[in-house]
Amino acid sequence: MGPKIQIDDVERLELAPGTKAIPLDGAIKTVGDLAHAGLNLLAGDVPVPAAVLKRSALENNLAVMQAYVDKAGAKLAPHAKTTMCPQLLRRQLDGGAWGLTVATMTQLKLCHDLGAPRIILANQLVGRAEIEGLARLTAAAPDRPCYVLIDSEGGARAISDIFARFPDAPAARLLIELGMADGRCGVRTLDEGLALARLVRDLPRVELHGVEGYEGLIFTDHARQDATDVDAYLGGVLGFYEQLRAEGLFADPDQVILTAGGSAYYDLVARALAGDTPGAAPVLRSGCYVTHDSGFYRELLARMDDRSVIGEPPRLKPALEVWTRVISRPQPNLAMVMMGKRDVSFDIHLPMARKWFRQGLHAAPQPAPDVTVEKLADQHGFLSVPPDADLKVGDLLGFEISHPCTTFDKWSLLLEVDDDYAVLGGLKTFF
Repeated sequence: MGPKIQIDDVERLELAPGTKAIPLDGAIKTVGDLAHAGLNLLAGDVPVPAAVLKRSALENNLAVMQAYVDKAGAKLAPHAKTTMCPQLLRRQLDGGAWGLTVATMTQLKLCHDLGAPRIILANQLVGRAEIEGLARLTAAAPDRPCYVLIDSEGGARAISDIFARFPDAPAARLLIELGMADGRCGVRTLDEGLALARLVRDLPRVELHGVEGYEGLIFTDHARQDATDVDAYLGGVLGFYEQLRAEGLFADPDQVILTAGGSAYYDLVARALAGDTPGAAPVLRSGCYVTHDSGFYRELLARMDDRSVIGEPPRLKPALEVWTRVISRPQPNLAMVMMGKRDVSFDIHLPMARKWFRQGLHAAPQPAPDVTVEKLADQHGFLSVPPDADLKVGDLLGFEISHPCTTFDKWSLLLEVDDDYAVLGGLKTFF
C-alpha cells in the first residue's frame, strides 16, 4: 500500500478559524494559498506573533546533516516529533533519510500515511489500540517495516498475543531497549536483556530485529565527562548486540538495527555504532538539526566542534524565528511584546531578541537593541530595556529560540520565508 498523504493534499487543507499568523482579511483559505499571496512579514502583511522558517537555512541543514551521516557510514531516521510537519518530513526523506523516528503510534500512523519507507517507534509499544494499529498498518504495507521497542516480558507477550489475531500481518519487529540506571525505559542489565531476547525467540508472531539505546539523558556542565559516560553507555549497547548475535537471537543476522543518537551526541554514536558491527545498520535518530536553534543545540554543536571525533560536525544554521511587535513601553526600562508561553519555547532557555525592524527607518532587519526577555506570560513577553534604547511601540522584533520541539507544537502553521521575509508558503504541523 502506497502513501495516503501527498504533499499536494496538505497544500489543499483548509485553515481552521483562529489559525495564527494568517492575514485577517479572509483571503487565505488553504495552506497552499500562502505561496501565491505576495505577503511579506516586514511589510506588515502578517498579524503577529508569527513563527517563520527561513528556507535557506532549512536547505543548508538538510544537506549538511545528510552528508555528515553518510560520511560517517550511518543511516539517518530523523525524529518526526520535532516538527510533525509532513512537508518537512518529506524533504528529509527525499534528501536521503533512511526512514523516520516517532514517539507515539499516532505519530507513526502519520509518518506511515506519508509513505515513510521505514519507521522506528522509539518508545515502548503498549496498549490494545496501539498494538492493533501497528498490526493493521504492517498488514497493509509489509514492504515498509516498522520497528518498536520492548523492555519487559509483559510488553513482549502483549504484542505476541494481539498479533496472533492478525494473521495477514507480518511478525512484529521488535528492538530491545537498553536503558541506564535512573534513566527512562529499557532493561537495566545485559542479563535482563538476554532473557527477554530468548523469550522473544520462543514467542509466536514476534521477532527480534535489533537493539535500541538513548544516550541523550547524559548531560551536565562537564562536557568531557559527559562524553566519557556516553562512550561507556554505547559500549554497553555494543556489548549487548554482540552477545545477542553470538547466541543467534536476531531474526535476520544480516539485517540488524542498531540505533541510538539524539541531537546531542550523534558524533559519538556514529563513531561507535558504525564501527565493527557486522550485519548491523547503524541508525541515528537526531531530529532538531532540521531547524537547529540559537540556544541549547548551538551549545551542543560547539561541544561537537571541541570533540571532532569523526571530522568537523555539520555547519547547521538556525532556521526558526518568532516575530512579534512591541506593544507597550510602560516604563523606561521595560518593554512588552505580544509573544508568550503559547507562542515560543521556554523549557530550556527563554527566547533571544536578535533582529529589529521599523518600517520607514530600516530597509532590512538590524541587530536587535540590547534587550533581554526576563519572563513570559501566556500572551506577553517582558523585556528589560536600557532606558535610552531606541525601541518604540510598533517595532518588529525577531526572536531566536532554544529547543525547537517545544516551539513547533505551539503552531498549527508556520510561515516559510526567504531571506527578505517574503512568504514562500505555509508549513502545516499535526500535533
